Amino acid sequence: MDKEELEGFVSSGALSHLKVCFSRDDPEEEEEEEEGFTSTAPPRYVQHNLLRNRKHVTDILLKQKGFLYVCGDAKNMAKDVNDALLEAIRAELQVDQLDAMKTVALLREEKRYLQDIWG
Repeated sequence: MDKEELEGFVSSGALSHLKVCFSRDDPEEEEEEEEGFTSTAPPRYVQHNLLRNRKHVTDILLKQKGFLYVCGDAKNMAKDVNDALLEAIRAELQVDQLDAMKTVALLREEKRYLQDIWG
């Protein structure tokens, strides 16, 4: 699946929000992201994009009962994205690590945090 195909899901209304991050892309080609993130470097990996947009992500997931779909390699990316999601929830809800883990477990149980991972 390429970037244009994913963007087509937004155009058709199948997705309400899409943040794309392809680690092999040229960082100069990345689009400017939402304000409120202090780094001037564009997001290189999924977890960077997630942390950069943590207020928006946690609002969609927790207040709007949204869904988070993550696709990629299981060896490193899946763990790093999960850790970033925990950090985003911990920071935005101002809870400890255990409560953040419980929130992520609930998202998984409700099938609102899904990973399509391989390798």
